[in-house]
Amino acid sequence: MTIRSSHALERPDATLRYWTSQPAAPTTRPTLVLLHGATLDHHAWAPQVEALQDRFPIVTPDLRSHGASTGRFDFAAAVHDVEALLEVLPADRIVLVGHSLGGNIAQVLVGRGNPRVRAMVIADATCNTAARHPMEAWMSVAALHAQAAVEGAAFAQRAARATAIQPKVQQYALDANRHRSNHETVGILASLLTDALRPDPNYRLPVPTLLVCGELDGIGDVARGSRAWARRDALAHYAEIPGAGHASNLDNPEAFTDVLEAFLRGVLPLESDATAAAERVYA
Repeated sequence: MTIRSSHALERPDATLRYWTSQPAAPTTRPTLVLLHGATLDHHAWAPQVEALQDRFPIVTPDLRSHGASTGRFDFAAAVHDVEALLEVLPADRIVLVGHSLGGNIAQVLVGRGNPRVRAMVIADATCNTAARHPMEAWMSVAALHAQAAVEGAAFAQRAARATAIQPKVQQYALDANRHRSNHETVGILASLLTDALRPDPNYRLPVPTLLVCGELDGIGDVARGSRAWARRDALAHYAEIPGAGHASNLDNPEAFTDVLEAFLRGVLPLESDATAAAERVYA
């Protein structure tokens, strides 16, 4: 039986809602902090929570201005929110798992050197530090504003189709944004593009990192950039999720979860692996 609880973290200008799942049996396995993508919410991780909650402690927050959390979205503030969340978690070892916007937030947090963060998984997200044209972010923001103004109500439909391949996942994306205006959506994406992306050709990952990308992800430079990132960084591992779009963990949840768990087993000593090793030593 898994123990699942709801919590609230009060911030200066927002309330961050988050949920925890704790295996009934005591475990020393790392705590997985799952950060959802832009305009979604913690329900985006439902398949992974269902599959892993009996073996791993799991934390799933709603980022500010998403789901049940309050506050105006600002990328820097969202980073500080999650940083504050990590401080209140009773976990010795943490793995950050971020999808899209959540992956950009995770990159900033790992770069700050929290010693409890032992590994990271970046799913369908661009590299914060990759080289890019100085005007690229602002041009993308301008294009988003124009697209939202021209398409009106159809803008959300286009965004849902860009997010996922599976119709039920597209519907989830629409439902998560039912009460969000185009202006709010563009504001979230604009803050990500202008505040998260900071080219630094000398940056190298400080912890083992899995870069995951849906085979059919057509968002920006995510697919191409993830492969290039994996080639240049010794601590990066790359995996492609077949038949999946930008929401790779939802379009093909079984394949995503298998890749995630294989990565964890490969880079961190999990409880069962440590027990087996001890048995071999003392046999």
